Amino acid sequence: MSRSLALTGALAMLALVGGCKDSTAPTEKNDTTFDIDLRWVGTKPTGNVATAFDAAVARIEQIILNDLQAAKVGSKEAPFDLTKCSASMTGISSLDEIVDDLVIYAKVEAIDGVGKTLGSAGPCLTRVTGGLTVLGIMRFDSADLTDLANKGRLNAVVLHEMMHIVGVGTLWRRRGILADSGLATVRVTGPLAATACVSDHGGTTACRGGAVPAENCLDLDAALTCGAGTIDSHWKESVFQGELMTGYLQTTNPLSKMTLQSLADLGYIVSLTTAEPYTVPTPPVAIGAGAIGASLHGISEELIVLGAPMAPRFVVDELGRTTPIRYR
Repeated sequence: MSRSLALTGALAMLALVGGCKDSTAPTEKNDTTFDIDLRWVGTKPTGNVATAFDAAVARIEQIILNDLQAAKVGSKEAPFDLTKCSASMTGISSLDEIVDDLVIYAKVEAIDGVGKTLGSAGPCLTRVTGGLTVLGIMRFDSADLTDLANKGRLNAVVLHEMMHIVGVGTLWRRRGILADSGLATVRVTGPLAATACVSDHGGTTACRGGAVPAENCLDLDAALTCGAGTIDSHWKESVFQGELMTGYLQTTNPLSKMTLQSLADLGYIVSLTTAEPYTVPTPPVAIGAGAIGASLHGISEELIVLGAPMAPRFVVDELGRTTPIRYR
């Protein structure tokens, strides 16, 4: 199956998006793999930045094995306006197409310079059946990405944010596996991730009770920012320090079987052979600014603040109609 199948000639206008495969509508093909269609909004970046995005796409396509049910987005009568996902996603023709499996719109632009707002990312549209992501958004400050590339941290940041798009941290609540949201005891109850924490990573104490601790903004140094961009949507830093999907970037950031199994808890079929070696540190320690090389969502040796990972905004049905998701 193709990464997307045009339903009207209007999709040819996607030539306006830098980085598309070509200027014409993709054609249908039969395959059984998970495909990500990365589409650039505005000017496509070059060099290390472009390479980091391509590497993240390739990595996730290796991790996720199942071809998802194609999803219709928009219709001739009511095409979907991408600015409903993010006001920054301008200049794109409204969508009327079939997506298989996931389309990501990415934009790199000047926002406010190094060390301030890094950007935002997350799913926007999810399937009515199964709840997995159809369309996601990534927007980053060009100065921050260049700075991260110079420090050798860019690949980890981009992969972290793209993992949010496929669902880590952003679909837990919708799936019903986030318990005690907003409380000190917040945890992820997906059984596969919890089992991996214990069996594969030595987290017998950390993941006792069949759940994985999520970030609650406790046990962190006062110098670290921890708020809406971190809480409830990452593994707990003081427990899992160094794992890619905590809210803070360290020198090395392995992608563990626990995180891959969290994708499986959401409904994906995953290849565990793509995970990296990881052991839960014992005992957990309070994490201070001096222990973290760069932060995804907080303050460490330098200020790099990222807004809350975008929670999905719409459910799209079989006819391409979107319904806003209401959060309590």
